[in-house]
Amino acid sequence: QLVAAELVRASCLWSEAWIDGLETASKAFYTEGDDAGCVRALLPLHEALERGAQTPAEGAFVREFGGALDAARAELRQWQESGERAHLHSAWALYMGLFRAVSPRQAALTSLDLASVSPRLLGATALELAVPGTYEPQAPLVTISGFRPRLSVIASKQRPRRVMLAGDDGREYSFLLKGREDLRQDERVMQLFGLVNRLLGSTAPLAGPAIRRYAVVPLSPASGLIGWVPSCDTLHQLVRHHRESRGVPLYLEHRIAAQLAPEPKRGGDGGDGG
Repeated sequence: QLVAAELVRASCLWSEAWIDGLETASKAFYTEGDDAGCVRALLPLHEALERGAQTPAEGAFVREFGGALDAARAELRQWQESGERAHLHSAWALYMGLFRAVSPRQAALTSLDLASVSPRLLGATALELAVPGTYEPQAPLVTISGFRPRLSVIASKQRPRRVMLAGDDGREYSFLLKGREDLRQDERVMQLFGLVNRLLGSTAPLAGPAIRRYAVVPLSPASGLIGWVPSCDTLHQLVRHHRESRGVPLYLEHRIAAQLAPEPKRGGDGGDGG
């Protein structure tokens, strides 16, 4: 439980959770005019803040933004009591200060120190817990000896982390730690691939075709581990390399995409009106 809880904590920092929450709440408030939906998106973030910081990274976040967020929480309470929208506008003036300060840092983030984001995970050694994806019936159990002290942050939309841990067999294992994403469907797909491989193996005369699989371990409804597949690039990296190697400007890609898939025109109910 400690390992799962701390991996979930490291998968999404408070700063990242607040940026996501503010984007959701902003859409509800400014675009949809849904004041209640805006507040529903923000309350869980405030509740986590009120439970207190448990890591150095969370403590630093509270020291920098705690005062402004407490003031914004007070405005939300006044809105809940009076229903006056002016209180939400006052709260948003405070939230935007956090958003402007945190967004550039988040975009520039390339690594995380485990001692800062999860010291308990860094201190977890000689565990009686199998390395994810290594368990096989009738085979020796490979357990986790410890976690490496630094997480690499992958430059993609959800900014997953690369986690490296040592097994008691002397080998090093790498995983992709994903936050804000439900991996339970991915796990079911891997299970399906395993069934397909067994069916193909039972009908093939020798070593038949097989689907390559990797470990998928959901840790919560919004985070999990994926086994690291070596010598692979993300689609984002391939597109970026193609663009940079050929000098293709980003605006040109957007223009071509808009020409190939124009947005549908918004009209009435259709018909000729006659």
